[in-house]
Amino acid sequence: MRPCSVRLHAEHPLNTIKPWLTFGRAYRGVPSLAGILALVVLNALVGAREVQSGITEPVTIPFALLIPVVMACVIGFSSYGEVGYLDRTGTVRVPVARLLLLLTLLLPAAVGLLLLTPAAASPEALGQGEWAALRNLLGLTGVVTLSVCFLGQGGSWVPATVLTGAALFLGRHGAGAGAWSWISAPQGDSGAFLVAVALFLCGLALLVPYGERGLSRRLLRS
Repeated sequence: MRPCSVRLHAEHPLNTIKPWLTFGRAYRGVPSLAGILALVVLNALVGAREVQSGITEPVTIPFALLIPVVMACVIGFSSYGEVGYLDRTGTVRVPVARLLLLLTLLLPAAVGLLLLTPAAASPEALGQGEWAALRNLLGLTGVVTLSVCFLGQGGSWVPATVLTGAALFLGRHGAGAGAWSWISAPQGDSGAFLVAVALFLCGLALLVPYGERGLSRRLLRS
């Protein structure tokens, strides 16, 4: 075979796209994106509905406060897969692919929450508003991605769910409330937004280079 034909074969578009498709299948990209889009629609339809809850104090919870934690868990479920061989063979940079997959799921979720989150019926409802929904999506995604690095995909939903449950049932006051009160804070609370952004950036900084349980494996080997 002549050198020019070898070069043309190597530059064929399918040879470039195939590793990314393999990565997307391994990390459940399409089902996760479908789940995110379904949650965006669900939020637009029922986000304004409310439930009454609270153990230490009565609270009103809009459904729109619950949607971001489910979205974050879907993103966590997408981080499953062992595709390090792609990085070793040089066909695709796995950290870059992880980042692109995360952004592919996060961007439609964020845009959908900002544009389609309905106003809560009660002015006293916790964490109401589209910016509060975006804040919680970022913060809880950070919690989930941090959990993926240490606990793996299977247990990544637990810490975010526990934090959200504490915010909904224990309120914003009392011992330990500072760990979760940012979730139920008003959308104009800049401190809560900074906490959420910090959690998101920490999760991103660890998940992208290390992947699922990558950091815990390194710590065990050291």
